[in-house]
Amino acid sequence: MLDLVPRDLPVEAAMDLARVVDPRAYRADRIGLGRGAGHALLIDKAVAGRLGVTRRSGLGPGEMAEITVRAKQYAVGSAADLVVAEFTALHNREGRRTWLTALSVMVPQNFTVPRMIAASVIGYVLVLSGLLLDPLLGLLPIVAYSSVPYLVTAGLPLRPRDRRTAACLRLLLVPLSWWRTLRSPSTTWEQARAEQHEKSRAWHQQFLDPGFFEPRRGTCPWCGSAALGTHLVTRDTMMVKPGRFVLERCLDCRHIFQNPRLNAKGLQFYYRDVYDGLSAGNAEQIFSGQSHWYRERANLVAAHASPRTWLDVGAGHGHFCATAADVLPDTAFDGLDIGAGIEEAHRRNWVRHGLRGEFRALTSELAGRYDVVSMNHYLEHTTDPLAELDAAATTLRPGGHLLIELPDPDAWAGRFLRSFWIALLPPQHLHMIPLANLTAALTERGFAIISAERDGVRVEGDFTAAALVLANVLGPDPHRPWAPTRRTGTLRQILAYTAVVPLILTAILTDAAIRILRPKNSNSYRVLAQSPPP
Repeated sequence: MLDLVPRDLPVEAAMDLARVVDPRAYRADRIGLGRGAGHALLIDKAVAGRLGVTRRSGLGPGEMAEITVRAKQYAVGSAADLVVAEFTALHNREGRRTWLTALSVMVPQNFTVPRMIAASVIGYVLVLSGLLLDPLLGLLPIVAYSSVPYLVTAGLPLRPRDRRTAACLRLLLVPLSWWRTLRSPSTTWEQARAEQHEKSRAWHQQFLDPGFFEPRRGTCPWCGSAALGTHLVTRDTMMVKPGRFVLERCLDCRHIFQNPRLNAKGLQFYYRDVYDGLSAGNAEQIFSGQSHWYRERANLVAAHASPRTWLDVGAGHGHFCATAADVLPDTAFDGLDIGAGIEEAHRRNWVRHGLRGEFRALTSELAGRYDVVSMNHYLEHTTDPLAELDAAATTLRPGGHLLIELPDPDAWAGRFLRSFWIALLPPQHLHMIPLANLTAALTERGFAIISAERDGVRVEGDFTAAALVLANVLGPDPHRPWAPTRRTGTLRQILAYTAVVPLILTAILTDAAIRILRPKNSNSYRVLAQSPPP
């Protein structure tokens, strides 16, 4: 896949491209999302076939952006790049909003671009505020602001024909760009997205039913103890769907579990649009940005084994398998998942076989076929994690390795942040399993524990994420299909994010301090175990 960037690309489009592309990282990131200028794209014929591209011309900015985003992930290995070429740019300013919205693959589609413009407005105001502080020195940030069109394109073969004008008149042209982008007419792509939202709204409305839970159980699903206590009562903090969820903790083994637990209908409702559908873009962005963690998992296995076959359970769209294949090029990776994403992983050639279904239901046909089975952030989603361990033991060859990574319920950030801890992820996470419980269960099944590590497994900005989760709960997306009303939702969202800004800044500083004081602080743990030898 090769994105052709016109040499005379207008300054505004060049800056949009510069915001989303680091060329060196772009080439090296195998699982990253595609990016480009939106004018011309060269795609290998076989890649285009797997993508399902049937039209070569007449594409609108939305359709072009969707192909650009997906094509890079279909390219073989890291065969994706951008190049400046000699052809005339399409000066289609009306399509900018659609292009940026589709390229960002973020939901909701009507909020991403305004948020970007809001950030631009803040920068614009800060630059002009210097004049109030000192009329003379305040000219310096204005000069720097006006020189950005030259700074962005310096050292590049780009030669925007409007660069001089864009620099000299930037203080006038930038506000004009805001207005033009927001007020541009709706495109057919945006109308199709709006129709998709309305269909999803109708689906969710029919599911708004209190009968989403199984009867409350009186014993711990891990050890069977009847000594239970309420850990916390929480809500859907990511999608902000209605409902309250009780998490109880076993006072004997310390296992945390949802009680009462969502039934099949409830799981269908609360999983809808989390990893696919309306939030597929969000999921893609999150998973494509975790390649360093994927490599660490693969490197741990590579230090102890040279597997021929590997099954990743809960593989999603196959991001881990694609990255791990770079670490272990002689290993055949298969992926298993209940969602349609695993079929997409197969079309991308990120997995050899994409197996769709429940792991336990497929165990008999998979018995003894794999040298490695991995369950990365999978067990916490399952209804019976102990049965999943039994299935993994059956699937492995004698002497094979089992790799498991889970959120750590004993992480101190989780105890402090409670419902707003990102690793808790209610209501999708049905279980939070202490490390000691998992290693004991593996030992009971004959596994030898090779590695059980906490430090540095998943170093994240827990406090920053918690502040953003709070803003999301206070000001949820007004366009979400399950929202009761949209009338005041946009204003509520803006006010919520504005009010939480000081808290977000404080959280960023807190996470920075934690990285200095506790550089290997982690919210997850990772276990590598070996099944009994022949």
